[in-house]
Parts: sequence; C-alpha cells; structure tokens
Amino acid sequence: MNDTHPVDQVLEVFQEETMERLDSLEGDLLRLENMDEIPPNLINSVFRDAHSVKAGANLLKLTNIEGLAHKLENVLEMIRKNELPVSEAVITACLESVDKLRELMENIEKSDTFSIRLHTAMLEMAVKKTLKGA
Repeated sequence: MNDTHPVDQVLEVFQEETMERLDSLEGDLLRLENMDEIPPNLINSVFRDAHSVKAGANLLKLTNIEGLAHKLENVLEMIRKNELPVSEAVITACLESVDKLRELMENIEKSDTFSIRLHTAMLEMAVKKTLKGA
C-alpha cells in the first residue's frame, strides 16, 4: 500500500512536469534570442509551457508561482501577437523569471514566502524599454 497522500502525489507530478517545462522554456527562449524570424510553432510552444505552469499553479493555489508565470505568459502573448519584438532585454527578463520559477519550484512548500516583485518588475521594464525603442 502506498502511504503517500494524494495531494502530495499531485504536487510531486506538478513539480516534475513543471521542471521539464521550465527546461524547455529556457532552451526555446535561448533559441528565440538568436532568430530574426520567429517560427509560430516555437513561440506557441513557449507560450503553452508558461500557460501550463500558470494553470497548474492556480489549481494548486501556489500564488507566487502562478503570479510570475502569468506575468511571463503575458509577455510571451505580446510576442506571439506581434505586439512586442523580441529583444535582448525581454529575453533576459524572461530567462531570469524562468530561473526564479525554478527556485520557487525547488522550494514549493514555501514558495509563497519568496518575493517575486523584482522579477515581475524586470519583465515590465523590459517590455517598456523594448516598446520605447521599437
């Protein structure tokens, strides 16, 4: 008989899948940085990964993970809709956010005690800087 509580199992699966998604997101963001023309399938994949992290965190009431993933998703949606060009500042802020999400996932039980203000501000500033320069 398995002694693991069902909630713990759900959290464990979410953690495992999210870490894989974050690895995928990181690799795809690095690929995006070096492209002049962005293939729709690549930006859609990046967006879906961020959306899945946000949705799972929402279901599990992981507020900070959801909040930062949502902010990241919004930036990626702007790129996907051609409202925001890919810039070094945007990719750097996205990568920093992925690193922070990874840190939150590694400390999932206390993830809501960590601050995400710096990372959400970095994403906002990168968008403003890029739009101003575009």
